Amino acid sequence: MTESTQAKPSQAVLDAIGLLDAFEQDAGERTLAEIARAAGVPKASAMRHLKALALTGFVIHDPARKAYALGPAILTLAERFLAQQPSVHACRPLLAALARETGETAHYAVLQGRDVVYLDIAESPRRIRAYVTRGDRQPAHCMASGKAILAHSPNAVVDAFLEADIAQLTEHTITSEPAFRAELEATRARGYGVNLSEWVDDVGAAAAPIFSGSGQVVGSIGVAAPISRLNRANADDVGLIVRDCAARFTDMLAGKAA
Repeated sequence: MTESTQAKPSQAVLDAIGLLDAFEQDAGERTLAEIARAAGVPKASAMRHLKALALTGFVIHDPARKAYALGPAILTLAERFLAQQPSVHACRPLLAALARETGETAHYAVLQGRDVVYLDIAESPRRIRAYVTRGDRQPAHCMASGKAILAHSPNAVVDAFLEADIAQLTEHTITSEPAFRAELEATRARGYGVNLSEWVDDVGAAAAPIFSGSGQVVGSIGVAAPISRLNRANADDVGLIVRDCAARFTDMLAGKAA
């Protein structure tokens, strides 16, 4: 038996991670009951896990307010992760240049399960802009980044992705398997993916794939903007800019001159 087949994942660890994931981006402090309910963990178990997480600095407990918040140990782990990702540092000048050229928020994302995770961003210089944060996770099927990566992923990855239902988040979200496969084909043909009000009504995006030196897709570079500034009228123009930026990053990863 291999290690992967004989060892079962620790439910306690999975529960503790679920509790951490229950702290939503804008929620701030949360009570024990709120955290347990969001994570689907019994309150008694949640309390034990939260005590351990508080001792190690992953959460902060305010006894007076009977509330919990994320602790500084989360940031320490995040910084360690980023330090081990040289591609993040290499990408930053390109993201900054892309944000300046398009005037929109630029981002570097990777696929994790059914979500895209944003590893780095460069903010739009405009007051009104799309809001993307480092570490943010969003459903891949309705994101330009997700489409760009999936369009160049092995068939087995796409097949596994489509085994689960595709959630409809807006009236523009592509939810049928044939239509989604056709969208991936179109994305692959033009070299970039688009999201026009498929995630939320007022956001548009374009993203292009990044490849490793061996030719495997490893992520995407894209921009997001209010739909009033990135829409069907200019999505192709923005997509070509993004595609060129992603190609430069791919050359960098392959050791070619930028």
